[in-house]
Amino acid sequence: MTFVRLLLPAMLLAILSGCALAPGGSPSPDFTAAPSTPETLQRRLTFTPDDENEPSRTLIGIIRLEERQLRAALLTPQGQRLVTLVHDGQASRFEPGDVSREALEEKIPFPPDWLASRLEWSLWPTGALADAFADSPWSVEETRGDRVIRYRGKLMARITPASTSAGREETALLDDRAGRYRLRIEPIEASSP
Repeated sequence: MTFVRLLLPAMLLAILSGCALAPGGSPSPDFTAAPSTPETLQRRLTFTPDDENEPSRTLIGIIRLEERQLRAALLTPQGQRLVTLVHDGQASRFEPGDVSREALEEKIPFPPDWLASRLEWSLWPTGALADAFADSPWSVEETRGDRVIRYRGKLMARITPASTSAGREETALLDDRAGRYRLRIEPIEASSP
């Protein structure tokens, strides 16, 4: 009887955690396919969870698209560096910033792979993503002014406008159905001297 009591919660936990698992990261586009950009991109990143009880978070992203990697320093609106996302197309990681690990988890409740893939989906042209997704369960298409990302035919995200890329100075909205977030990426105008 005790064994059954212990086994049932363990099985339930395994089932629930299996349901919550999202697919692994999407294939990364070739870094040479990124549009030419200034040395750094300055973007306001607003993360709004689908859960209305969770607060939105706004961060400043200082993004560099280098020859072989994407680097994004994430700062609070007051300028405190939380972490730097480093993504080389194969792996993603957060390098420590100026806050404790506990404070970081409160401010950045998502893993580095999630953020790296969402930035790629919004900063690379659709054609570069289509090339990267070829021969994989991932797909991208432009439809009705949106860029649609799917995994095995299931809607993962919708990005508006479809033509968004790092080379354009425009606001992009990523509606992440898999992650249950909306990510607004807005250019920050350089301050005049």
